Formats: sequence, C-alpha cells, structure tokens
Amino acid sequence: MRRDELLRAIGANDGQYDASVKLIRTPLSATYHTALKQQTNPFVYALYPSLCYAYDLLCYGGDAYTQRAIEILHVVIAGQDKDETRASYGIWPYFFEEPLDEMDRPDWNMADFHGKRLVLILKKYAAALPQSLVEEIREAVYHACQAIILRNVGPHYTNIAIMGAFVTLVGGELLDDHEIRSYGEQRLKRFYEFTTGIGTFSEYNSPCYSPIAIEELDSIYQESSTSEAVTLAEQLLDMAWQMIAKHFHPATGEWSGPYSRTYSTLMTEREKHFLGNALNKGSLGIQCPEKYHAYFTSKEERYFNEPTLMVAETGYQNYATTYQNERISLGSYTCGSMWNQRRNLLGFVDMDGRKAFVQLQFLKDGKDFCSAIFTGVQSRETVLFGFNLATDNGAWHQELDLINGRFRASDLRIRLLIGGDLEDMKLPTVVEGKRLTTMLGDTQLRIEAVLAESDYGALEVAAERSEDELHMDYVIYAGEEQAFDFHAVQKAVWVFALSLGQPGHLPGVTVTHEANSVIAAIGEKEAHMSIKVPRAPGKTGELYRNNRVQQPGNLLERVK
Repeated sequence: MRRDELLRAIGANDGQYDASVKLIRTPLSATYHTALKQQTNPFVYALYPSLCYAYDLLCYGGDAYTQRAIEILHVVIAGQDKDETRASYGIWPYFFEEPLDEMDRPDWNMADFHGKRLVLILKKYAAALPQSLVEEIREAVYHACQAIILRNVGPHYTNIAIMGAFVTLVGGELLDDHEIRSYGEQRLKRFYEFTTGIGTFSEYNSPCYSPIAIEELDSIYQESSTSEAVTLAEQLLDMAWQMIAKHFHPATGEWSGPYSRTYSTLMTEREKHFLGNALNKGSLGIQCPEKYHAYFTSKEERYFNEPTLMVAETGYQNYATTYQNERISLGSYTCGSMWNQRRNLLGFVDMDGRKAFVQLQFLKDGKDFCSAIFTGVQSRETVLFGFNLATDNGAWHQELDLINGRFRASDLRIRLLIGGDLEDMKLPTVVEGKRLTTMLGDTQLRIEAVLAESDYGALEVAAERSEDELHMDYVIYAGEEQAFDFHAVQKAVWVFALSLGQPGHLPGVTVTHEANSVIAAIGEKEAHMSIKVPRAPGKTGELYRNNRVQQPGNLLERVK
C-alpha cells in the first residue's frame, strides 16, 4: 500500500479511536457468531479492526503513531484466551464488550486472522516496540498457532487453510519452533496437493475470498524463509490468477459466475481496487502475472467447464460452467444449496454501457433458503435446472440456522432477481403461461417452468418491478404462516429452462418420468444435455449424489 493510501486508511480510523479504551469503535455489522444485536449495541469496540489499525500505524511510523499502536496491542493481546484447557484456547472474541463465553458461537478463524497480523508485526516492527510487548506478541502468536494446529482445518476451506499455513509456517520460523514451522509447511503441502488434484480452488471463484487467498499466498511467498513453501505458494498464486482472469467479463467489468461464496452480487469497491492495483504495473504490492492481462480486456467468446470438488472426499462432483461473449456472461454450477453466499446461477448483461445482473434465488419469507437444492446443466446461453428440498439442512444458514426440514413460513418462492443499472428502465415482462420474458437492452431473458410436481400445488407466476429491481417469481406458497414438514412430502420437484441472449424461443424440453425421479432433457446433438432429479425430499448429501447431469459436448474448453 502506498503511503498516501496508508495515511487515508489511518485517517478513516482516527475518528473512530477511543483513547480511553484504546480501541476503535465501529457500527455493529456482524451477524454470525455474536449474540449482540444492533438494536441494543449499535456500536462496538472491535478487536480485529483495531489490530489492523495498529498494524497500519506501525507501517506508517513515527513516535505518536507507534505509541498508539503499542497501546492498542496491549488491549488486543489481553483479549486472547490463553487457557489451554478451554475449548476457545488461542482465539479472540469479536468485541471488547462481548467475552468469548458470551458469544453465540466463538469464531475459531480469529486465531488465523489475529495470528497473521501479529506475525507480520513481529517480523517487521519488533525493533520499534518495547521488549516486554514483543514477548507478549510472541506468546500470543504461540497460542494462536496452537489453536490453529488443534483445529487443523482441511484444505477445502481455502482461505483459512492458507492463512493458517502462513501463521504456523512463518510464526514457527520467528519463534524458532521446529514443530510449529513443520506443521505449517506440511499444511501448505496438503493444500497444494488437494488443490492441484482438483485443478482449481475448492472455494471456487469467490470474488470476496479469492483475493484473500492471493494475499495469503503472497504473504507466504514474500515472508517465508522455507524455500519449498515459497515455491508452492508461487505455483498456487498462478492458479489463482488464472481462475480470476478467466472469469472476468470485460463488457460489464464484472466477475462472472458461478460463485462458491460472496457477500455481494456486484463487485465491491474493495474487489475493484484489488484488481485495479494488481493490473497496474506502476502500483506497489501484489501484481497479476502479465500473461493473464489479456483476459481483462478481450471480449472474445469464452466457454469452459471445470470440476470444483475432490470426488474421493465428497462422493460426487460439482462442475462449474461459464459462458461469455461481447454482451453477456452466464455461469452455473451442476449442484449446490441456495445459501445466500452462493450464486449457483448468475448472469451479467451489458446494455450499451449500463449493466444488469440476473441472480437465481429460492426464498423463504424473503430470505435465501439453504434447504433448497439446485441441480443444473448449461450449454452456452441456456441453462436447464431443477430444485429438490433437503430434510437435514438450514434456513438462512446450513449450520447456524438448522431446521431439518421442519419450520414455519408464510412465503416460499423461486425468483429470478434482476438488478444493476436499471434506473428509468421499464423492463416490461411478458407472461405466457409459466413462461416469463423480458428484454435487458437488446438481450432477451426468458425462463419457463417446464415441470412442477409438488404436494404444495401448482406454481403461481408473478412479475414485480421496484425502483431498482425486477422480480420474476414462481410462487410455491404465499398466505398465512403455516407449518412445513419436508419429511411428510411425497413430491417436491421443479424444473426450469432459462436463456439469456438473442431474442428467440427456448429449445423444447422433454420430460421423462421414472419410478422415483424425473429426467428433463434439452438441446440437440452437441448441445444436448439433461438432468435427473428425485421427486421426494431427501438428505442433502443423498440429493447431491443422486441428482444426475449429462453435460453438453459443445464446450470450447473443458478443464479436466
């Protein structure tokens, strides 16, 4: 980060710093893990943001900034659980006013996040700190490393797998602790073998977490003295940049889907800033390899498909398909839950300089619904997909809001959410039976329900235009709140066809009924593809293993 950028970051936190507590005070935004509510605690003293502020102060330097960083560090380090007999050993709470014991669920990732920042402070700025504080930092790093080792996150959790490898590898080097350093090196090796075994990152194509993965790998590359670890980090960095570059859609300036995880459908300012700096040869810091720069400007057609899971671990595969041309981008998975951080089907459209996104949702009372299971297959601008219901999953979160197929609700619906630069655009929607069609500039968006076999009755079609969105809905239930029990349902399967491209008709879909499942097929010759989905709800893992797809043969590129 340049000194002017660093000073701006410091300035943004200066106004939030409370000298009496020696932490920064921020609006409460966390929803997972904390038991605090915005109504009663609109502002909180946040430990990790305060630690990052202290790091920035040390980076900039100067007696006053260094003294403030020292004061912050004493308070943050005191918040760590250093009792190795406790389950929360080695980690930090989110907030000064909420100890670990009072949290809804402590977040074990805090050992990784705090640990990394403390390792960097120890490595780069120990000479500017009192020796007594340096010893406190060394002790905190040791406890964080032990927490990371005890938790032993697997390689599927991409950013934490890498971050924990950095903390233990470089932390072990600084502490001169061979056992910790060796664990970090072996963890990075396992992550490398797992990732290269799949051919991509398990936390696939995540606009929020792929940059973090790159930052963590770059930290290992820059800071570790273990030569083999540096080599592995360099190779993984190349894989990460290739994944990002291939998914960038120059026509809209957006990050093509599908996404394993995201907090925003459109790219955030942080994500734009990350890519802008990485592509600017004159900027300091992380750089995208020049061999991938052309992907960020070329509007040539791209059409590729690749596996995203290790079948030996999961028992099933999830393929990701992305199609792009000079106007549209369309991406989809072959399976996934409809969690609010996931984008199983996502499109972007350039409307002569304005852009729109198309996001598939399954909603319970207006919130994304984890217990809806997506199965899909894509040929260029066409996607055939269906939904099942899971009996062992959650509502808004698959672990923190577990419902196991039984809940109360007043609304269940499947939605195509269209957003973006839609101001002053009328977007009239044509409704023909179960088919909905609208125009996004010169691009036609069309979706049709081709099968609805459900104990909940027929789908109702609805289209609603708000100020900044268009909702194209298929309503399963809307009315008085009632109890739902997926375990008692005999039939609950819905199949749709969608196209995003030139105006025209959707290809016909043929549906074949088997004893316990339905098969839907679309397209001809090399564009032929199909899905097979059970009629009845079931356990999530069983649905992933039993739902079948036949992919088209017309891919420009298939990554093995």
